[in-house]
Formats: sequence, C-alpha cells, structure tokens
Amino acid sequence: MPATTIPPLPFSAEEVLNAPDKDKAQLKDIYELLDKLFTRNRNQHRRNHWFKSLWQFRKEMRLLIEAIEHKKKKWAAEQIAHRLQYWDEKCIHQWYLHFTQLVAVGPFAVLGLALMASVARVCRITGITAVYEEMASDDVKGVLTAVDEGLLADEYGGMMDVDESQWEEWEEGVPVEREEYE
Repeated sequence: MPATTIPPLPFSAEEVLNAPDKDKAQLKDIYELLDKLFTRNRNQHRRNHWFKSLWQFRKEMRLLIEAIEHKKKKWAAEQIAHRLQYWDEKCIHQWYLHFTQLVAVGPFAVLGLALMASVARVCRITGITAVYEEMASDDVKGVLTAVDEGLLADEYGGMMDVDESQWEEWEEGVPVEREEYE
C-alpha cells in the first residue's frame, strides 16, 4: 500500500518557534491576562457565548505556550502547525464574532476590545494574519491587473456616466426644519 502524503499546511511553526523573545513574552502576557479575565468573570458570565470563547481561547493559548516551551522541537513544530491550522479553520472567526458582539454591549465594551486586541496580537505573532495579507495582496494584484487591462470597464464603467443636469439635482440639499418643544 503506497504511503499517502499529507499536503503542506499553510501555517509554519518556524515563525512561532523562531519568534523574538519579546513576542514569546507577549504570548505569555496575553495568556496571563486571559487567565485573570477568566477567573474574575467565571461566576457572572459562565453561560454566555463570549465566555465560552474566552475559555477556549485561554485553553488554546496555554497549549500553544506549552508547545513552544517543549524540549522536543520537531514534535513542537508539528503541534504548533496543526494548532494554527485548527485555529484558522474553527476558532479565530468564532472568537472574533463573539468578542465583537461583546463590544456592542455597552458595559462590556472595554472587555470586548481587550479580547479582540488579544486575538489580533496572537494572530500577528503566530503568522495567521500574514497568510491573509498574502491572499489579499494576490487578490488586489488581480483586480489591479484587470483594471489595467480594461476588463472591469465593461462591467462597471457606466456607473459614473451621468448627465450634467443630474449633478445639480445631487448637489442640492433639502433643508430640515426642527420642531421646538416646550
């Protein structure tokens, strides 16, 4: 039976393992922050969706830090690469959604912003955002090439073709009267 080859993961553990000590220290600081937020808010918010995401984010951060500090670097590299792949496919988007909903709740907006910033910082340090930036860069290059070649002019070119008579209509504002309350 021929051996099956596993396709290469888009995320490399090398970036995380070779990260500067400052970035590794930031990962530990983020974990400590998440641990304190978890402990402080456990009784009040344990049934909320965002708290379950905080619990998962905290757990995943602990596992990532343990893998980074593991003595067997080859094993750690495999674990980190698979963990980052799992985060990208299942976790990051859920965490981001739940934490942005927390921002929308007035009294907990600061907590939501801190959690969103933590997710963003972890994604930058681990290289998850670099993959998306690369994909976006390729997409932008494709669009710019299409614009240069005139491929989009047929589809979108007529949108701004407007008679000058319509400009006067668009520039004209409508005064709004305010009612006086006694």
